[in-house]
Amino acid sequence: MEKATIEMAILGLEEQKKKIEQAIAELRTQLNSRGHRPFPAAGSEMPTPFVRKRRRMSAAAKRKISDAMKRRYAAMRAPAKK
Repeated sequence: MEKATIEMAILGLEEQKKKIEQAIAELRTQLNSRGHRPFPAAGSEMPTPFVRKRRRMSAAAKRKISDAMKRRYAAMRAPAKK
């Protein structure tokens, strides 16, 4: 291929790339306007992900669950022992 043809192809592809990036930016602004978190700009760092706080269970709740599970397992094992 000739050098001029390759240069014209490069220019055309770069123009298409600009149009695609512009379309992506418009779509992201539409998403952001609906209350979603914004996307990072191209080449920037990703924001830290949102981490939910773990709910703590009281000792009484743990004991209650433990007792219920022990009863369930005992009920499941009872027919097998007979």
